[in-house]
Amino acid sequence: MKITYYGTAAGEGWPGVFCQCPLCQEARRLGGKNIRTRSQALINDDLLLDLPPDNQLHSLCYGLDLGRVRALLFTHSHSDHCYPEDLEFLQEGYTHTYKARLQVYGNESVGRGVARACGGLGGERLRFDFHEVETNVPIPVLNYTVTPLRATHAPEERCLFYHIAQGERSILYAHDTGALSEENLSTLAALPGKLSLVSLDCTCQKHRDGTYHMGLADNVEQKERLLKLGLADERTIWIVNHFSHNGGWLHEEISAQAARYGMAASYDGMSVTF
Repeated sequence: MKITYYGTAAGEGWPGVFCQCPLCQEARRLGGKNIRTRSQALINDDLLLDLPPDNQLHSLCYGLDLGRVRALLFTHSHSDHCYPEDLEFLQEGYTHTYKARLQVYGNESVGRGVARACGGLGGERLRFDFHEVETNVPIPVLNYTVTPLRATHAPEERCLFYHIAQGERSILYAHDTGALSEENLSTLAALPGKLSLVSLDCTCQKHRDGTYHMGLADNVEQKERLLKLGLADERTIWIVNHFSHNGGWLHEEISAQAARYGMAASYDGMSVTF
C-alpha cells in the first residue's frame, strides 16, 4: 500500500490565508516543507481522502491525478475537508475523459452539502454516487475494506475517521479527531491484523487537546494505547499530520520533536509505501 499526503494543514492553511504572524511569515520565507495546504491524502492511486478547496493546486503542484481516483471518503463537512462543488466537474463538458462513476462516501452532513452544491446526490449527469456510511461497520470500497469510526470532533456532526485495509496491510487515518474513544478501540480490536500505518491528527503540536484535535503529547499517548492493546507493533509506521500555525512549530521542529517518539511529520507531497 501507499499513502500520499497532498495537504497537511488545518483549515486556514499554513501560512494562514490572512495571517501575518511570525510563524506564517517565517513559513513564507523558508518555503519548502513549511508551506502547507488544506487536508487531503490518497491511498495508492484510486482512493481519495477528502476533497478540499486545494484540489486543483494539488494536481498542479504535487501530481495528484484525479482522473485515476475511483472512490472518495469524506471525513466530515468542514470546508477544509469538504469542497463538494468540485464534484460538479465530473460532468461531460467539464471533463471529456472521466467515464467512470466516482463512488463517494460520507456522513449525512456531507450528503446535504453535496446535494446543495451539485443539485443532487449523483445520477447519470453527475457521474458519482453518494453513500451515507454507518460507523463501526466495515464496507467494501473498490478492493479495500473500509471501516468508518466516530471522531471526537465537532459535536453537532457525526464526524468520521477511517480504518482502511487491503490484504494484510492497513491504515488508520485519524483526522480530525481528539483522543481515540473506547468505542474506537473496541471497533479496532475486532478487525483482523495489526495496524501497518497510523496517521494521527497533530493540529495543536506543542499544546495538548484530545477533545477536538490532538497535539504531539496526545499522539504519544494514542501510540502507547494502541501498542499496549496489541493493535499495533514494532513494525507499525507512525505519522503525525494536519498542522496549524497555532501549534507553534515549523516543519523542522515538529519533525525533530516527533522523531523523539518514533514518529515522522508529514509534509505536502510526502509519500510512504509499506
